[in-house]
Amino acid sequence: MKNLQDLYDFIDRAAKSHKYPDNTAWALKGALKKFEPILNEEEKASVSKIRENLAPLTQKLFNRDKNSSASSLDTYRKRLSKLLGDFEKYGSDATKMASWSVKTVIRKKREEKAKNGKERMGDVGQDGGVDVTSSGMARIELPLRPNMKFVLIVPHDITAHERTVITSLLDSLNPTSKA
Repeated sequence: MKNLQDLYDFIDRAAKSHKYPDNTAWALKGALKKFEPILNEEEKASVSKIRENLAPLTQKLFNRDKNSSASSLDTYRKRLSKLLGDFEKYGSDATKMASWSVKTVIRKKREEKAKNGKERMGDVGQDGGVDVTSSGMARIELPLRPNMKFVLIVPHDITAHERTVITSLLDSLNPTSKA
């Protein structure tokens, strides 16, 4: 039966064999350490019990840990879930670990995206990253004054009703001031 220590050992083996970058291994261990104090003996003795009880464990952690935000605790849950999934796939057999192909994600800096014309809506905190250039959307940026700009992202086929709604919204922002 696989236990909690097997998860720590798996993280170490995965990091040594370059399946996890060092910072990922560190983050996964951090998530495991966050959940460890709330695990009962049965869960510490069985990885499958941790998997089964992940939702109630997350709720228990949320109720106990008042110093962390809900989004931070959700991140810990996602990391633990990823670890458990990887452990189930690759942790039981050395040949599976050896055949594990790692996806490498290369991220571009924001300036490079802008140069390449690949500005994403996620950069302004709107849509979680839908590519404006390929999604039928238009992005309009209008400088208003120093350090202030108006950004509008709309579909190319905006309707008259949608234009009216946007106009009404803008008119309602500051009804007492005259331009």
